[in-house]
Amino acid sequence: MHTWVIGAGGLLGGALLRQFPDSFVGQPVQWSDPNHSIVDLQRNLEKFRELVGHGQQPWTIIWAAGHATVSSSAEACTTELQVFTQFMDSVASNPPAGRGTFFLTSSAGGVYAGSVGAPFTADSAVNPVSEYGRLKWAQEEYARSKTGLRVIIGRISNLYGPGQDLTKLQGLVSRLVTAGLDKQTVNIFVPLDTLRDFIYVEDAAATVASVITDPAAPNLLVIASGEPKSLGTVIAQVQDVLRIKIPIAYGVHSSSASQAADLRLTPTVPNPQLTPFPVGVKAVISDLLDQMQNQ
Repeated sequence: MHTWVIGAGGLLGGALLRQFPDSFVGQPVQWSDPNHSIVDLQRNLEKFRELVGHGQQPWTIIWAAGHATVSSSAEACTTELQVFTQFMDSVASNPPAGRGTFFLTSSAGGVYAGSVGAPFTADSAVNPVSEYGRLKWAQEEYARSKTGLRVIIGRISNLYGPGQDLTKLQGLVSRLVTAGLDKQTVNIFVPLDTLRDFIYVEDAAATVASVITDPAAPNLLVIASGEPKSLGTVIAQVQDVLRIKIPIAYGVHSSSASQAADLRLTPTVPNPQLTPFPVGVKAVISDLLDQMQNQ
């Protein structure tokens, strides 16, 4: 199968490349400039069409790109949506030949932030309350509108693992580990009894890969561990693995109002080989230690 992972430089995108090591690699995309990024994506799409050729093998395009977070502005989210919709238009109007799948990675936390009745499933009503959540919902709706394509949408829970981008306001596990190693304080903006579903990035990528290669897979699914943890439990378990007391400060952030208290999730396709949380934390520690030693 011909595979193209868009956003391969990110946490999930990197894990997806490990699932599909022969993936198409186009020219780098200048994500910092929307106009340049659209041009770069169009050029890569043309090259991917040439690679697929006359459609003797199936193909998959995985959209795992995006820089927006819960704290992003409406303007930033609107710009990101415009890049996505223009790219989707190009794929839908002239797709690669043969049998293909477009897989969109979405955010369970974003679209269910204002929903009630946890644990949430793929059938639960969405209620995004942040600009980020509305961006993800808009991407889903736009992708679904392209009826000529096989579109699969994966709403993914809180990812963690080696390679987290700490320039964004996300990645609690990596932030906790970094703070413990650097003896710095971590700011927490939500109550410690807030419930989240953390899934190791390699487990999430493996689920995406299994769904893409299954012709009977659902078109919408929740990708999660199904093992919710309170933030207090996460902090305690990271400290246990690190064997370091992490200084915690409690504060207020503008994104706090967009954070749900209970985001328990029921995975559509349960993963029988989930990475135990302490094992995943050890991998994060090892990665961050390597980065510090190579600085």
